[in-house]
Amino acid sequence: MERQLSRLTWRQVQNLVPSDIDTIILPVGTIEAHGVTALGTDCIIPEDLALGIADRLNALVAPTVNYGITRSLYRFNGGSTVKPESLAAYVHDILVSMADDGFRNIMVMNGHGGNNGTLKDVAMDFHQERRCNIAVIHWWDLCGDMTKEFFGHVGGHAGTDETAYVQAVDPKLVDSAAYSDTEAWYFRRGADVYPVPGTILLYKEGEGYPNFNLDQAKKYRTAVIASVGDFAETVLKRWRAFKL
Repeated sequence: MERQLSRLTWRQVQNLVPSDIDTIILPVGTIEAHGVTALGTDCIIPEDLALGIADRLNALVAPTVNYGITRSLYRFNGGSTVKPESLAAYVHDILVSMADDGFRNIMVMNGHGGNNGTLKDVAMDFHQERRCNIAVIHWWDLCGDMTKEFFGHVGGHAGTDETAYVQAVDPKLVDSAAYSDTEAWYFRRGADVYPVPGTILLYKEGEGYPNFNLDQAKKYRTAVIASVGDFAETVLKRWRAFKL
């Protein structure tokens, strides 16, 4: 069946929600530099993940919130940002609309670390206000151990994990011919730098560079979808078991 909310008519939604479907997934990202991968990497991945687990959760997928909080990479060409309070108000209003439509369970699929704190606060406020079930999933953190086991090292911003996932979605979104190790920057705690001097951010020195292995990338994408799907399915089952 069609899982994208924007491709359904209002009557179809009326007939489906909440009698047959009570769960919706909201992808959220940002537009910013990602080494040699597309500016929309943080939107492409959570949207693909949402669509990848929608059947399993019997969920609909809302249109992606493409603009988020970009900080240290804002100055690189094509990047954009919104203020935390703007994102908070916008996402809050979307969540309220979803609750009004009859969705009981909401999964926010976040693709960007700069959004983490704001989305966490919005989710808690919304939960207290509307008593709906809500989970904010930061996929790269949730899959951190799996990623390390899969690649043998941790990932990074526009590094092995993100580049692989986007390459698996569409190889044309990765310009491997333009890649240079000099674009990578080892991100260390203890300093705030604007703009950060690199668009590939490594979180462990010498580890996390993209490798552009398409076969491995496809397997990684499958593994991430399965891992996130396992978690989301468990959360939904627990909510329902406790009649929440």
